[in-house]
Amino acid sequence: MIDYDPYSHEVMSDPWPHYAKLRDEAPAHYLERYDCWVFSRFEDIWNATTQTEIYTAHRGVTPEDVLLKKEPEHHSFLTMDVPRHRAYRGLLSPTYTRRAIAGLEERIREIIRERLAPRVEAGRFDVYRDIANPTATLLIAELIGIPPQDALEMREWVEIYFRREPGQFGTSPKGEAAVGQLFERAAQLAMARREQPDPGGDDHLSVWCRAEVEGQPMTIPEIATNVFGMFVTGAEVIPLAVSGTLYYLWRHPDQRQRVVQDPSRVATTFDEGLRYDQPTNLLGRRLARDVELHGQQLREGQGVLFLWASANRDEREFERADVFDIDRRPRRSLSYGHGIHKCIGEFLGRLEGQVLLEEILAVAPDYEVLDFEAERVYGEFLHGYHRLPIEFSPTTLVV
Repeated sequence: MIDYDPYSHEVMSDPWPHYAKLRDEAPAHYLERYDCWVFSRFEDIWNATTQTEIYTAHRGVTPEDVLLKKEPEHHSFLTMDVPRHRAYRGLLSPTYTRRAIAGLEERIREIIRERLAPRVEAGRFDVYRDIANPTATLLIAELIGIPPQDALEMREWVEIYFRREPGQFGTSPKGEAAVGQLFERAAQLAMARREQPDPGGDDHLSVWCRAEVEGQPMTIPEIATNVFGMFVTGAEVIPLAVSGTLYYLWRHPDQRQRVVQDPSRVATTFDEGLRYDQPTNLLGRRLARDVELHGQQLREGQGVLFLWASANRDEREFERADVFDIDRRPRRSLSYGHGIHKCIGEFLGRLEGQVLLEEILAVAPDYEVLDFEAERVYGEFLHGYHRLPIEFSPTTLVV
C-alpha cells in the first residue's frame, strides 16, 4: 500500500523512501484527497513536460496551485502555455544566453568575496545564510533592477513564505502576509520605473515596463508577478544546491580531496550535487484532456505533480542513483526542468554554483561541517540545507 501525502510530516522530513516506493509500485499514483496524480519516474516527467497540449501550466504550477486549487490571479511566463509563454519569456531571453551569462563571472566573484572577506579570518561561517543565499539574492536583484536593501528585505519575506510547521498545509497566514508585502514592494518598484523610465536600461524592470506583448503594455500586477517568480527562483535554488554539494563532499572526503586538488572538477561536482539533492522538490500541471499512463485513466481538470527530486534519483535513468558520485556524466537531467518551461536561468545557475564552490573551497579546503547545527528545509516545495555552518583554518582574503 502506498501511503504518500506531500504535506505529511513523514514525507516532508524524509521523502526518499516514499519516492522509491512510488517509482517501483505506483509510477502514476492518484491522491484522492487532492484529485491529483503523482509522477515519480524520470521518463514520465521528461515526456510530460513536452506534451503541453495535455499538461497545462495555465492553472498554476506550485504545490498550492495544483493540490489546494489556489490558481494564480495574475500570470508570469512561468504559468503560461504556448504561444503566450514564448512571447513573454522572449523578453528576457537575451539576458540569459550562455554568452551573456559568461560576462557576469567577475561580478559574481566580486559579490562572493565581499561576503567571504570579513568571515574567513574567524574560520567559520554558514554556507547558505552568510555566503550563498545573499550572493544569489543580490545578483538576481541586480538583474531584475531591485535596489540591494529592498532585495535583502524581500528575501526575509520569501523565507517566511516558505516556512512550514508540522500539520501545515501550504502557506501560513504569516506567509500569505509576507507574499502580500513582497508583491506590494514589487509593484512599487514597477510603478517607480514606469514613472521614471530608463530608455537604455537592460534590467528586467526596464524591459517589462517598456514592453508591449500581444499589442498591450504589461500591467503593474503582471510585472509584479514576474518579479516575484524570478526573485524567488533566483534567490533560493542555487544556494540550496551549493550547501548540499558541500555537505556531500564533506561526507565523501576522498571526492572532496579530488575536487580541491583539481578545480576543473567543480562543474561536474556541482551538477551531481544538484541531481542528488534536487532543491526544487516538486512542481505540477493540470490535465487539459484525458490521457492514459501505466494503465491509469487520468481525467481532464485533474492535477499532476512532477516529483523532480524523485526523478533525479530514478534507477531506470541513473546507475547507482542513490550514490553521490562526482564522476557521473549523465546523458540527461531534470535538474533545470525540461521542455518549454526549462529554467531560463540554467546558465546563470550553473555559473553561480560553480563560482560559489570554487571560492569557498579556495579559502576553506579543509572545512568541517558542524553537523549538529546543520538543518534541512522542512516543507513540501523545496529540499536542501538552509543552515550549513562550517569551520576551517582561518585565512585572510583580499578583495
